[in-house]
Amino acid sequence: MIGQFVANLLIPGAPQTVTLNLPAATWELKQHPDFSKAKKNIEGHQCAETYFLTTPVSLSGGSAAFDAAFDELTPIFLAASYATGLTVTSRRSTMMSEVKIMSSTEHWPRARAMDQPSFVVASDAEFAELVERFVQAWPSKGVTEKARLLVHHWLDALVCWSMEDLYLSATTLLQVIVASEATRQGKRDLPFYDGVEAAANHFGLRVLSADFKNMRNELIHDGQLIGRRFPAPDKAACAVVIVDLLNWLDEYIHSALALGPVRKTRFSKADLMNLNAYSIG
Repeated sequence: MIGQFVANLLIPGAPQTVTLNLPAATWELKQHPDFSKAKKNIEGHQCAETYFLTTPVSLSGGSAAFDAAFDELTPIFLAASYATGLTVTSRRSTMMSEVKIMSSTEHWPRARAMDQPSFVVASDAEFAELVERFVQAWPSKGVTEKARLLVHHWLDALVCWSMEDLYLSATTLLQVIVASEATRQGKRDLPFYDGVEAAANHFGLRVLSADFKNMRNELIHDGQLIGRRFPAPDKAACAVVIVDLLNWLDEYIHSALALGPVRKTRFSKADLMNLNAYSIG
């Protein structure tokens, strides 16, 4: 069997168990006996182990099947992180696991404390569905759409010190998306705004306003959110642009990875108003 302690996972409804029916194996998430204490620690901006993740797949069934199941750990952790807005990962294997992992690989999220969950799902059933779809897409759409880069940069955006830091990481995701669109069109590269617009049109998404580009250029070239390129009146106006971009990224990732419709709008302007914005004022 394969078993891992899972850190920083909170699921809507705090289910005791969640079953994930994946291409290589059936996995079960089972709540840690110290879940309540761990949940309080996470809510207090610490890292803690909340679930066990196990599958009965064994080396006795052949190395190919075992390796295929083990390889699902990376997309499981990335999908769970994306679904919850938490840095879901594993730092060690369970005692009974046939593979012993003493620390996470570089492709797994690092265990980092977050301000709070940012759920894009509203129930444990929606969580399981999103993770299953994400893992199914991993070998195909996940490769062409650079899912590993998208989720890691997205987590870097959420684990931010400032509104400037958040927006810089968020627009890096757009650069990844533009690169994917250039590849899809058989071009060496695309201009930034043209590439984002083409990606939106390809997946039938709304086109972002020019404000996101203007504020990004202000930040890249002058190190501030508000200026001659983006002459916004205040921090609240910046928050509107950033939230619109973050919610658009959810729409894009759901479409690009065939995750189904966005189940829950994740961000609102109020979520950002307590975030420091040191370049304003």
